[in-house]
Amino acid sequence: MKHQFILLSCFLLFATVQCSKPKEQYYIPDKISKENKRNLIAYFDQGKMLFKNNCASCHGIYGQGKDSIPNFSQSQLDTYKAKLAMKDGQTHSFADSLSYDQIEQILKFLSYRKQ
Repeated sequence: MKHQFILLSCFLLFATVQCSKPKEQYYIPDKISKENKRNLIAYFDQGKMLFKNNCASCHGIYGQGKDSIPNFSQSQLDTYKAKLAMKDGQTHSFADSLSYDQIEQILKFLSYRKQ
């Protein structure tokens, strides 16, 4: 009985912590269908994971300083995208390990996330 209580308590604590994590919010038009909205959110969330795995060690994610997502301007994002399309040598070396579509997902995540 004591073990069951401990397991149940641990589960409830874990569930509470998971539910209290803020979910990323995105700028998505209100008139978009629910299915398309789910697809866009999944696309942006994939960009978020790519950012966390490939960019966050330098640019940071969540919180302050090194742990915050930088507030890139749309102009900065557009310039970066143009440099990648032109295969400009001044882009980050990690970009060589990602597909153009993956980089596009990262840029869309950064463009459409609510700050």
